[in-house]
Amino acid sequence: MGRFRSRFLPLLAGVSGNLMEWYDFGLYGVLAATLGKLFFSDSGGFMGLLSAYGVFAAGYLARVAGGTILGHIGDRFGRRRALLLSALVMALATFLVGCLPTIQTIGIAAPVLFTIFRLLQGLSVGGEFTTSLSYLIEHAPSNRRAFHGSFAAMSATAGLLLGSATGNILFSVFTSEEILEWAWRIPFLLSLPLGIVIGVLRRVLPADAPLEPACKAPSPVVRVLKEHPCLLIRGALLGWGAAASFYLVAVFLSSYLATERYLDQKSALATQTLAVALIMIAMPVSGLLADLFGRKKMVLVSSTACLGFAFPFFVMLEKGGWEGDFLATGFFAILVAVGFTPYQIWIAEQFPFELRGSGLGISYNIAAGFFGGTTPLVATALIQFSGYPVAPAALVVVSSLATICTAWTLKDTAHKSLG
Repeated sequence: MGRFRSRFLPLLAGVSGNLMEWYDFGLYGVLAATLGKLFFSDSGGFMGLLSAYGVFAAGYLARVAGGTILGHIGDRFGRRRALLLSALVMALATFLVGCLPTIQTIGIAAPVLFTIFRLLQGLSVGGEFTTSLSYLIEHAPSNRRAFHGSFAAMSATAGLLLGSATGNILFSVFTSEEILEWAWRIPFLLSLPLGIVIGVLRRVLPADAPLEPACKAPSPVVRVLKEHPCLLIRGALLGWGAAASFYLVAVFLSSYLATERYLDQKSALATQTLAVALIMIAMPVSGLLADLFGRKKMVLVSSTACLGFAFPFFVMLEKGGWEGDFLATGFFAILVAVGFTPYQIWIAEQFPFELRGSGLGISYNIAAGFFGGTTPLVATALIQFSGYPVAPAALVVVSSLATICTAWTLKDTAHKSLG
């Protein structure tokens, strides 16, 4: 029992919040059209959907602020307190979305309140992932830091799949009229009991967990901006390639395949789901390999492979049938997964203990929130302005080159003690 509390309870407590928070993000993507009708345009259509996706993007951009705020709390007052606050904010904000009256009931107040809750969710996600990642690697055996840290990303990806699956089950069980009238609230309301369970779990974390030192003024955020500005930039650029490639297959792919009429909507969703599932399964494997061979090698192999396969990948999507698209997507997903966990661990290990939450919160969320979150928009714009369906491959090439160049400037941290 003591061994469980000291090793596995921190792991479970660290990943559970990611599962809940990314459940919301996956759910939002599936219900975007419905939420657009309910909160932004009672006539539905393009403007309602556009508004819903705009707020979705704002949630991603809010991650940078969330990573900074909760990173500061984690560095100053301890990781556990930041994790508790993150779970509370996300559970409450998501629950309140499920309680909101619609635009037909309270008018303009509906989209305003909805946007506020969405920004709170983005703040929570931005701090949750980086704080849990810091917590996991700091409580892991020195030779298994990447493996333990991989469960942060794995649980977040599982949350995306869970949210997407929940939304699809909703459409299978209820009629469109029932969903618009009341059933859309169900998956949002479920977040509150889930959040309570996670909060209780985090409150009983083992008492022998290392205590974070009290850090006097100036704040950790100010210190990391003054002492490590170049490292913040390099951390963000290091993650650009993996973030862009991940969001290309996890968010952009299904709409791309359906819009370009390569596949029907059902096959496109199945292909995207396969990609996300493969990345999730491969994450702990890539973590183990990063512990054995180093973070730098894994990131360089992944980024170089994605760069080389970028244009062939989109050509195969354009020319191939369903089977070809399925295989090409699966292969590209595995290439992404090879470096996805190692780069996250590598960024975290660059910063000293007392600044890790703030440093990782800022640099990682710029990579994932700004670079990654805008990938579907940039990819769509490239196709629109160039007229070539393979144009998004250029984004993979540029972002992968940025990652490769940055990786060569950083020393590997796999076999060094965690400062």
